[in-house]
Amino acid sequence: TAFSEPFSTSQAFQIMRNDRSKTEQTNRLKAIEAYLRKKNPKIPPQKSSLYANLIEDCASRYDLDPFLVASVLVKESTAREKAVSKGNYGLMQINWKANKPWIVKTFPIQSTKELMTPSNNVRIGAHILAANIKKCRGDVDRGLDRYRGRPLASYRNSVHQHYLGISEIFRKLQANT
Repeated sequence: TAFSEPFSTSQAFQIMRNDRSKTEQTNRLKAIEAYLRKKNPKIPPQKSSLYANLIEDCASRYDLDPFLVASVLVKESTAREKAVSKGNYGLMQINWKANKPWIVKTFPIQSTKELMTPSNNVRIGAHILAANIKKCRGDVDRGLDRYRGRPLASYRNSVHQHYLGISEIFRKLQANT
């Protein structure tokens, strides 16, 4: 059954709030890498490892769930570094036109070429996601609506399905350690 607010009722999301310590980091990274390669088999292992580490670092910096950041990344670009669609750029599909004024003031980024760099793109995407969730008083579903630019249940549900996929890989890795 599709929920219009999947994260507010997600048992997997609530469980992962307790599994964000350093001790689970290795399996989180492995789960994110595996999921990225599952959704985009063309990603070389070194790139999926780079992306997973960027996701983990940026999620930690902005106090986000790394699986949520990874899920948005997969939904937005299918983990394609060079993705460009309707003025949105990179892994996290940052809208340059809408965000350029504050990006150039906040980050050392002056062009879409710099925005396309994975480290810049994931950091800015995580920054935007965290700011939107904070504006919505911690409501992840509403924060996702703001990230996307408008409410759309199918978008939230899709991000949640990716989240569940990563969580399942993580649970299996945890069970085997």
